[in-house]
Amino acid sequence: MNAPISELQGLPPALPTFFNAARTAGRRPSGKIELPALQAHVAGLKVDAARLRAYNLLLGFEDRASLPLTYPHVLGSSLHMYLMGQPQFPLPMLGLVHLRNEIEQQRALAVDEALDLQVALTDSREVPQGLEFDFTTEFAVGEGPTLWRGISTYLYRIPGKKPPRRPSSAPEPIPLSRYLAFNAPADIGRRYAKVSRDYNPIHLYAVSAKLFGFKRAIATGMWTAARALALLQRELGVDPNHYAFQFKQPLLLPGRAALRYESAGDAVRYSLVGNDAGRVHMLGTLR
Repeated sequence: MNAPISELQGLPPALPTFFNAARTAGRRPSGKIELPALQAHVAGLKVDAARLRAYNLLLGFEDRASLPLTYPHVLGSSLHMYLMGQPQFPLPMLGLVHLRNEIEQQRALAVDEALDLQVALTDSREVPQGLEFDFTTEFAVGEGPTLWRGISTYLYRIPGKKPPRRPSSAPEPIPLSRYLAFNAPADIGRRYAKVSRDYNPIHLYAVSAKLFGFKRAIATGMWTAARALALLQRELGVDPNHYAFQFKQPLLLPGRAALRYESAGDAVRYSLVGNDAGRVHMLGTLR
């Protein structure tokens, strides 16, 4: 895409960005929706060591000289919000659904490196539920090659459009003998917000989540994905460079689930299955 690039001096502040999200509630696109080719870039980004340590402690990652595989997304997601807040972006930000991610790195990013971050709105497509669109997030060092790339897919539900009804499917057949307990405390959304700057109200309190149709607050998707990664890394001793995951059904807070997994060659496949009638919250693959 040959779109102008917004050159930023640093990451946008978190709370003003979410207040800006509330101001987009009046956006009502009609007809065929065309998304603009938005891009943003931050050069020489330095990781806040204290915030990273707090993230590692909360998620269960070891403190290392390199970033956990999911942490670059935490940095890049503020640019997702920044671009969706631009006047050219036609969709309301509140109510968008985070569907899935695919992350791949050529090597781990060092904690003390000066990183160049670029985020772009790279693709969109109509689906039965509405409109899906992708943000591509990339990290490099100076003029070097891309070292970390993530594709995050979101959904805008178009009023009146409904997906075809499908028979409910059972959880993926992952051996019951291999599982880890997965607990999501009632306050995990607020604790994760402090280290990630994700202050989406559906994750913070039951009262704010109810405004968006949820019975209780729901676990932040990227906390869920990172926590699953940390548990599997610790259990299996794996250090993956590729991580693909998709969100299925919200995990209400407080909540308990089972992280069922199996290893096949250099890949680990898992499903996060709730204790309430076996609801599948998430599926993922590491390698």
